[in-house]
Amino acid sequence: MEKKFLSFNDLSARELYDCLKLRQDVFIIEQDCIYPDIDNHDADAIHFFLYLRDELAAYARIFPPSKKYEDESSIGRIVVASKHRGTDVGKTLISESIQYCSEHYPQANIRIEAQAKLDEYYQKYGFVKEGGVYVVDGIDHQQMVWKKKN
Repeated sequence: MEKKFLSFNDLSARELYDCLKLRQDVFIIEQDCIYPDIDNHDADAIHFFLYLRDELAAYARIFPPSKKYEDESSIGRIVVASKHRGTDVGKTLISESIQYCSEHYPQANIRIEAQAKLDEYYQKYGFVKEGGVYVVDGIDHQQMVWKKKN
């Protein structure tokens, strides 16, 4: 498994294509949800890629505090290719994303905007639900926070 953490300016054309294609395949086509995936936030993110045999298996965007949320870092666009679900790929993606945030933004909690159907999955990694369920682009979502260890 090859892991890459890259700023937007360090992305190759292939890496940009890979992440946009995976996001499109899952969030737009598979979930049948027409929404503006290219949202003007990619330039502010650290892009985390997990490749297996030159194929993008999973991806996430990581934001430092103040880019998406005032005092919290954030992980978003968390996605695992369908053929890699149910393997350790998702676990690696979440665990390594949390580790990256903890090392680079040690004073900040981590916020995610999770699809509500996945809240139990994220609770396994220490995320706690905050507030109620709300709808984004026709899909129920839930704010969740991973609190830094003191």
